Amino acid sequence: MKNLRVIVVGGGIGGLQTALALGADGHQVIVLEAAEKFLEVGAGIRVPPNSSRLSISWGVDFSKAKKEISLGNRFVDWKGKILHDCDFNGVERDYGSPYYFLHRADFIEILVDAVSKHQNITLKMNSRVDEYDFDAPAVVLASGERMEADLVICADGIKSSVRNIINGSPIEPQDTGDVAYRVLVPAKPLLDDPATRHLVEEPWAVHWMGPEAHVVGYPLRGGELYNIIIDITHETDVGRPVAEGEWRSQADNTELVKRFAKWCEPVRKICNLTGNYLKWKLADFDQLQRWVHPSGKVAILGDACHPMMPYMAQGAAQATEDAATLRAAIKAYDNLHDALMAYERQRLPRAAYVAKNTRILQEWLHLYDGPERDRRDELMRHDNKENPIYWAYAERKDWLFGYDAQKLNRDEENQLPKLAGLPAEEARIYTGKLRDTELRRQLRSQRTQRAVSDI
Repeated sequence: MKNLRVIVVGGGIGGLQTALALGADGHQVIVLEAAEKFLEVGAGIRVPPNSSRLSISWGVDFSKAKKEISLGNRFVDWKGKILHDCDFNGVERDYGSPYYFLHRADFIEILVDAVSKHQNITLKMNSRVDEYDFDAPAVVLASGERMEADLVICADGIKSSVRNIINGSPIEPQDTGDVAYRVLVPAKPLLDDPATRHLVEEPWAVHWMGPEAHVVGYPLRGGELYNIIIDITHETDVGRPVAEGEWRSQADNTELVKRFAKWCEPVRKICNLTGNYLKWKLADFDQLQRWVHPSGKVAILGDACHPMMPYMAQGAAQATEDAATLRAAIKAYDNLHDALMAYERQRLPRAAYVAKNTRILQEWLHLYDGPERDRRDELMRHDNKENPIYWAYAERKDWLFGYDAQKLNRDEENQLPKLAGLPAEEARIYTGKLRDTELRRQLRSQRTQRAVSDI
């Protein structure tokens, strides 16, 4: 199909990548973004080769952004002992593109820059969509303007307004049991301390793993900033809970200083550097049945159809793959209905598999010290399917990073690697069967003291 008129709802990473993918084939694309402008906010984002390779092919110029190239994923216990390095030294050679660390705002900026160079792509800010006509298809903006197209792609995030309509029943995001603190700090204090200088100078994504929490850190903007994601179970989070019905709230570093008081020196230092920031509930939902409206003219993409926890660093990458496969399907088929169904068949199982792996990692990263943690530490050293650390098994890593999202495979070619198993039942954190631990009792006491002081 040629010369389609396409409306993309949502100007986030998935929406902008979709515009670039379809714009590359000459389709007329309008991106509708509700915000008045893109803000200099957010934190770090990891751009793996299965995503950066596609972006580069669509004209995204990473040389315009300050960035780091990842050395890999380093796994460290909560006392500071390095357990295993998943080395990404050969990523560009093996998969055709680098693995970048970027500030999210910088990534959006170079995507917008690439979009601006396309005469057939229009980005409209301050354009909130209030209504959909799925049969036309068309959208109605908050201003009252009606816009018609041949195809509407909804890349409007986890709170998508059309997901329930497409699936014919309510699909509510599920609380995963974890919260995430997202923090950016100046890198200079880390560089000035011999104990933490390496965190900035050697761009690993360092994963400190401990009881009911893990911390991920990596440098940004050529070593100007250090990005931190701190994931904690609800049971052991000493901060004020995110309000019912909300997904984020303001927090301050006193919560983290208390929570990680007994962890290794780098983690304690990072927590003491932080100020005010946002705390998020982490959410996902079960695999959807449909991504495409029965009209065959409207589809969802990215977090609207496959939100996932950040533990695989693949959320935005999977949205980028969605865009690539959508483009390939439109090129391969003579009508939109068949193209969109092919897009759904290709993408749904792969995205669901990646999301399932985030749940598996959640279990293994948050173990208490003991026999099952010792078994994990041994398993992660072996390149086989029993390894719970996804990137430490070469077959799974190749499947993730080497995937060609611009190729439409036959169903039998879309084989999924075997999932790693889960920890022993008695060691699992999220089943509700874990005994009442000393850590939980201590932190519960701190929460009670905080609640009293708030009165």
